[in-house]
Amino acid sequence: MTQGMAGLPPDYLAIPERLNIAAATVDRQVARGAGDRVAFHYGSEAITYRELQRRVNQCGNALGRIGIARGDRFFIRSRNRPEYAVAALAGFKIGAVPIPTNSLFRAWEIENLVNNSEAKAAFTTPDLMGPIGEVWPRCPSLKHVVMFGAEGAGHLAFNEFVAGASDELGPADTAADDLAFIIYTSGTTGRPKGVEHAHRWLVGTGDPIVRFLLELTPEDIVLSPLEISFMYAWGCAFLYPLYAGCASVLYPARFDVERALRAVQQYRPTKFLAVPTIYRMILGREGIERDYDLSSIRIAISGGEPLPADTYHEMKGRFGIEVWDSIGQTEIHNYIGHRMGLPVRTGSMGQPFPGHVVTIVDDEGREIPAGTVGHLVIRSDNPGLARGYRKMEDLWQRLNRGGWFYTGDLAQRDADGYYWYVSRSDDLIKSRAYLISPKEVESACMLHPAVLEAAVVGVPDPEIGQRVKAYITLKAAHTAAPALAAAIIEKVKTVIAPYKAPKDVEFVTELPKTATGKILRRELRGRAAS
Repeated sequence: MTQGMAGLPPDYLAIPERLNIAAATVDRQVARGAGDRVAFHYGSEAITYRELQRRVNQCGNALGRIGIARGDRFFIRSRNRPEYAVAALAGFKIGAVPIPTNSLFRAWEIENLVNNSEAKAAFTTPDLMGPIGEVWPRCPSLKHVVMFGAEGAGHLAFNEFVAGASDELGPADTAADDLAFIIYTSGTTGRPKGVEHAHRWLVGTGDPIVRFLLELTPEDIVLSPLEISFMYAWGCAFLYPLYAGCASVLYPARFDVERALRAVQQYRPTKFLAVPTIYRMILGREGIERDYDLSSIRIAISGGEPLPADTYHEMKGRFGIEVWDSIGQTEIHNYIGHRMGLPVRTGSMGQPFPGHVVTIVDDEGREIPAGTVGHLVIRSDNPGLARGYRKMEDLWQRLNRGGWFYTGDLAQRDADGYYWYVSRSDDLIKSRAYLISPKEVESACMLHPAVLEAAVVGVPDPEIGQRVKAYITLKAAHTAAPALAAAIIEKVKTVIAPYKAPKDVEFVTELPKTATGKILRRELRGRAAS
């Protein structure tokens, strides 16, 4: 199951009856005398905790002026910037419910989000306003749009929105179980679900991650080139650093290798967080380790997708940086991972963080022995687990049964308590009665020096059930050719059992992904079938 709680401080995972995320982060740091410490770096600006509190209070009072009250929802559609963080924290502080929204969401996703949540207001930027304007006539709850970084533009500018508002504001007396925020899933399985989280989430997930995954201290600086609308970054690059009293960098643009590594040199972060695709893109640049100094990074974390073993070894060999893999999801956050003092087993997810009760069960919900593939589940009373899916209670109940929350992942546990990812439950390939993990085949494909990324799916086959097909993107110095496809297949056969090797390889310029970087294997299955 999980490691015990022995040796941990008495306040570990101690959730008070009354809890407010803004009070437990920004206000707490100011009250303990850390108001002059930097909370956010943004460009050349260094925003202290005291200044952040002042801006949050102004914004909270301004929200009240337009009728946003306790329990009301509003969404934020923006790349990372201080106003984004301020608006979200202001929502927490007054007991309203912010909804972080990925800037890549399309119009239909925005429409679903607004109508499902009944959001009353939107915060955005002029370049991201288009889809909101398109769906606004079909969203009766939406009354206000506030524009970051724009004067005029036909909508209320953020500076005008907060102008004249008091910078004095006490936090709402919210209960730990009160609704705090909603994050909509990125749609790997269809219509995005509104995952509702309570204020207790901050402690229930933050205590394990601050202490065991990120090991945050007030002296740390956290940098992630991911949008904070992504659950992984929402916690690790935004709220957990505030909870720990350290600084984070608000990376303002979409990921670019050179821009991100220049940011590392500029801010000298101690902790770096990314997804496997980003690490692969960094490694795809020949000689880049000679051009950038990344020596400030003491811990690098990967999440969102399994980290291939070769990526771990290449990052360590070329940059001297260990990248610790971890797994999480929108319904909780990262709950299994590697950490200091735990020997890395490349290819595994690591072990559950103390306090998270996790196991593997069969189709009947019975715990199964080590070495057996089954459903990865989390105990339903986990304090970091979501309250449910908004207006989708039946689905939530189907996933929460017998005292366990079913994550939708298949995995196995070894005798030493390390967990190994197999696949999403609907991605598993069955060929000639064998069960094949796409992740295992993808990792083997990426051991070929020409391969940048790989995605593997099962294609219907009348004789063997499904045949394995690999979609491959190549590193810059390589060109697609039948001989290269054959060489990749042969390489895979030397790494894993030959029956698992792809029967077909198709070279593509990019893989379809969600807004948060997860590979959309269902799109590839549809493409293969057609």
